[in-house]
Amino acid sequence: MIMNVIFLGTLGIYHPLIAAYEYLGQLKTDDISNLKFWGDRISEARGDPLLVGYDQQGNGVYSLGAGVDVIMTQKSIEQMVKIFDRSEKDLIVQTVFIKRERILLFLHRAGQIKAINRLVTPLVKYLLNQELIVIQQQVENFRNKVRFD
Repeated sequence: MIMNVIFLGTLGIYHPLIAAYEYLGQLKTDDISNLKFWGDRISEARGDPLLVGYDQQGNGVYSLGAGVDVIMTQKSIEQMVKIFDRSEKDLIVQTVFIKRERILLFLHRAGQIKAINRLVTPLVKYLLNQELIVIQQQVENFRNKVRFD
């Protein structure tokens, strides 16, 4: 059965994106800023789920940003699945949390000013590199919780 997996966080272009690549086994930690969609403000502003790729079972793997209401967004998506008479096996939403989420959100907003963005980008990369182990652990926990046959 083919389904979709969404990694959800405050900003879909950062930690959920890292989680999606880790889940797919495609995360290269030498330079996380080279990931497709990394820091893509236009994609983030559209609010669409970002298709990162497909896992070995053919499941679509996405990254999505929700702003500060991550839990409410997760619940809303899960309720929409039920409303449209779909199974929870059609779509799994996995939240990704890091300690520095508020700082990341602040930096993202500050980075809308182009002159500041040049300073923000390496700082965001540094902060997320400090969170890599936590993100990887969350993905491993997700893998252990959900096994696809």
